[in-house]
Amino acid sequence: MAWVFASTPTMQPDLRHTRRVLTRRYGILIAALLLVFALGVYGQVSRARWALQRWQVQQLAATAAAELPLLHHEHDEMGRRDVPAWLREQAQGALDVREAPGDPELSIRWFDDQMRELKRRGDFRPAGATTPLASARQRGQWLPLANGVAFWRPVVAQAPGGAASRLQGYVSVAMASSASEAELARLRKGLLIGALLAGLVGFAGSQWMVAASLEPIRRQIDRLIRFTADASHELRHPLTAIRAVIGTLRHGELLQACPPAMARKLQQIDQSTVRMGRLVEDLLLLSRSDRAIDESSGLRAIPLEDLVEDLIDLHQAEAEAGGQQLRASLLGNARVSVHPERLVRLLENLLANALRFSPPGGTVTVGMVPLRDRVRLWVDDEGPGIPPAQRAHVFERFWQADDARSSPDHHGLGLSIAQAIALAHNGRLQVEEAPGGGCRMVLELPRLR
Repeated sequence: MAWVFASTPTMQPDLRHTRRVLTRRYGILIAALLLVFALGVYGQVSRARWALQRWQVQQLAATAAAELPLLHHEHDEMGRRDVPAWLREQAQGALDVREAPGDPELSIRWFDDQMRELKRRGDFRPAGATTPLASARQRGQWLPLANGVAFWRPVVAQAPGGAASRLQGYVSVAMASSASEAELARLRKGLLIGALLAGLVGFAGSQWMVAASLEPIRRQIDRLIRFTADASHELRHPLTAIRAVIGTLRHGELLQACPPAMARKLQQIDQSTVRMGRLVEDLLLLSRSDRAIDESSGLRAIPLEDLVEDLIDLHQAEAEAGGQQLRASLLGNARVSVHPERLVRLLENLLANALRFSPPGGTVTVGMVPLRDRVRLWVDDEGPGIPPAQRAHVFERFWQADDARSSPDHHGLGLSIAQAIALAHNGRLQVEEAPGGGCRMVLELPRLR
């Protein structure tokens, strides 16, 4: 009874799974925080950079507007007939729109009130219009460009003595956005590299924090497992002594001399001791499986069909005593590498559950079909079944469904032990709905070639 499993469902794998889940969630949280931080930083810097560029364009427009009266004066001087030729050529050179190459990131243009271009500075070629429609020229405005930003400004001279203002001309300033875009590209690259480094540090930190948080829980579970194993082991001896005393009384003359009421009490004590002994053995088995003590010896390659047929023959009498039918539906044979005693324990638990919950006259079916790389074995009953919402709990220790599938003589460890044995053999045990409406327990094991 005191078997030891390899690769059984231990408490540690549960903690490792919890650690992975918590680490993943911490990682997602850290990534989300970094993303929000990076987007916030990038948004603020981007807005500040574009605001600075607009401010620079407006300042250049104001400076250019202040130069417009001087340009008008030079233009008027050039038009006078009494101006010497050498001075007219000098003024013409100052007003020549095709002047020497200037700033490749900037373009400034001056116009008179008739939209004649007086002067141009800079070699920037805007991708878009830098002059508005005629109906909108009398107000300052921003003009959209694909490769920069442009500002249009009318220049109005204040006449002395309170006279009406007079339009002197217009100024158009355009500035390339390549410098800002290059800075923002460097910022994006820096944020990406920083986010990756911070993510790695955050992942390592979350691993450390989760491990530190789960360490007290792991120690507590280890103590609980040791306590369960020690308590189960120590309880076996007094239970064995009680059964030995009752057996001595039953086979001696003292039990015949006891009153009938006393004999019934001793019989109840014996039955309770048997049930408690089974519970202690199951607890000892599960506590040892929780320790995950490795025992790779004892594996044997056996034909699964032969083992199932022997098990069905063994339980035929039990099924007939309950007015039930036990039949097999074995669709082929396959060899598996198992601990035979443990696999028998697993199948006996499944058969015991099926016979217990099937009504008199019902049928319990054991089926098997070999697949390509595994063997699928199932046990169907005709009982009340298990609702889908409760199927996730059937392998929990001490868990029992409603009154239709519970019994005071069973403590809810059979399926937990069966699951432990299945996992010990790299298999899988799950619950489904049987074709007849009852419960189907499905076992899958690796198949030997």
